[in-house]
Amino acid sequence: MMNTSQKLIALLSGAALLSVSSLAAQTATTTPVGYVSVTVNGTGGVASEAFTYMGVPLHAAAATQANATSAGANTITSAGAGWDVDAYAGNYVQILSGANTGVSATIASNTADTLTTVEDLDSLLSGDEAYAVYPYTTLADVFGAANEVGLDGGSASGNADNILVQNGSAFDTYYFKDSGLGGTGWRSSTSPSVDASGTAIPYGVGVIVVRRQAADLELVVAGTVFSSDAITPVEVGFNWKTASIPVEITLAGLFGASNEAGLDGGSASGNADNILVFQSSGDFNTYYYKESGLGGTGWRSSTSPSVDEANASIAPGEMFIINRSGGAGFNLTEVSPL
Repeated sequence: MMNTSQKLIALLSGAALLSVSSLAAQTATTTPVGYVSVTVNGTGGVASEAFTYMGVPLHAAAATQANATSAGANTITSAGAGWDVDAYAGNYVQILSGANTGVSATIASNTADTLTTVEDLDSLLSGDEAYAVYPYTTLADVFGAANEVGLDGGSASGNADNILVQNGSAFDTYYFKDSGLGGTGWRSSTSPSVDASGTAIPYGVGVIVVRRQAADLELVVAGTVFSSDAITPVEVGFNWKTASIPVEITLAGLFGASNEAGLDGGSASGNADNILVFQSSGDFNTYYYKESGLGGTGWRSSTSPSVDEANASIAPGEMFIINRSGGAGFNLTEVSPL
């Protein structure tokens, strides 16, 4: 799956959801692995639908790591790599060193020593960077190939629990089809006979689960931790985001104590970019960077313009929204905890 967010990153240079049950850092010679436990909210019998705003902060293990020997238009070459042809098609490459550590691109195909990418990273690479190739995390990875998490299936999306995955400025809707023409398994609302179990959930992208049953469900998301920083784009308008690392983050930690990320500040939330953080009630708190007016400067909430909110936190894997209204898109760097 290719989305607008992934395209943008190649052009630019330069509500309680999750509780951490375990994040077992291992030795420096192994890949740190762990899991987060997610409560998928049920209706409790008091509403027709319940919403869970979540993310996937853990990732599939790297399929391979290498050092580039050269880079060109839509290509990264590692002489003598010896790969099987197209072994990594549909995966993504993430840069691990150099000036643009953290950028990534989808792999369209590969030869024995060259990756061909959908996005052109040539202007961002010197040609000697270290990189890793990762499989995308998929619907089946998160919710189970046979819906092991236990979402309510149906013959169509209208009578089943839904999973909404952001695709550019919109969301695609998926469900577990358990009866009717077109077979059974993960499907999109628009293609009831096409297997969608391999649908990618790109890192940094928020997911909404719409549940129509009364009972909550417990979901365990397992995987590895990125060993390097991760870069995701922030585009003009609403960005449904989640952190790419499985640790609690703060406004200051993610965007900088003095707004080094470059969000548009203002004297109030109404004339600044906003960050919306979901609460257990289903409501959200609105934050912004206050750069003028009474009450001092710094991170503030829309309801308390004089109270420092630099340490307001976003739980591991929790979805949040960046409403970028004041300027052009930019890349957001998340620092690896390793």
